[in-house]
Amino acid sequence: MLIECSDGAQLACTLTLPTLAVAATAPRYVVVNSATGVRRSFYSAFAQHLADTGFHVLTWDARGIGESRKGHARSDPARMRDWGVLDMDAVLLHTCALASGDWSRVALIGHSSGGHLSGLAASLPNVKQLVLIASGTCDWRLYPMRGWPRLLAAWYGLAPIALTALGYMPGRLGVGHDLPPGVGWDWRNWSAAPGYLFSDPSLDLSCYRAFKGDLLALHFSDDTRFAPPATVTDLLRHFPNAQIKRIEFNPSAQSHRPVGHFGFFNAKNADLWPMVSRWLG
Repeated sequence: MLIECSDGAQLACTLTLPTLAVAATAPRYVVVNSATGVRRSFYSAFAQHLADTGFHVLTWDARGIGESRKGHARSDPARMRDWGVLDMDAVLLHTCALASGDWSRVALIGHSSGGHLSGLAASLPNVKQLVLIASGTCDWRLYPMRGWPRLLAAWYGLAPIALTALGYMPGRLGVGHDLPPGVGWDWRNWSAAPGYLFSDPSLDLSCYRAFKGDLLALHFSDDTRFAPPATVTDLLRHFPNAQIKRIEFNPSAQSHRPVGHFGFFNAKNADLWPMVSRWLG
């Protein structure tokens, strides 16, 4: 299944449907936005859980990623901003069309960058429910100081060197997937700037403020490398008109296995998934 964006780019996506036993006559839809460089297949088990509770669930690969990639990353024109401005908006509009134009039946889940880019989509204010999972800004100044050497080495050393010398950001640097240069440079430049993407004057940030729906921010106390609490707080302040419920899950305090930044979507942690599906109702 392909979704076409306003600029003609096509995105590979998967629609996971509920069984007939739980299917509704006016079904509700959930869009799942992936983290940076993460293929949609990573969310398959979680999508099936949501489908088992009655939702129609759309997962998708951003341009330059997975089955939406065109050729080698070095020659792919995708930018990280495109994931929000063009891709997320196209996916939301497509999903609303599936819901017969009824935005009240469309919810959005964003993991990591899939959450913090969501306000770049012009359609976000139409959505009534937004879930941010392990999603914060990436300003290195907001991370625990013990992690600063790693972050400074990445944003002022490895990333610009790789992008300049190779023309793309190789997945072996720890990003999971080869990233096109436009994606890598956006990510690097925003992460080096105070305020992350919210300091970029070329972006229209109005839809963060315009979102007035319900927002669930779920993050994890052991996620210190990617979305520590201060970064989550920083992101949430850009949604001043949202009705926010914030949950910081502490695995050790709950005698639970580690979760970190990616573990929530692991089937081994399926016991946590109702925290989201029940909130969606």
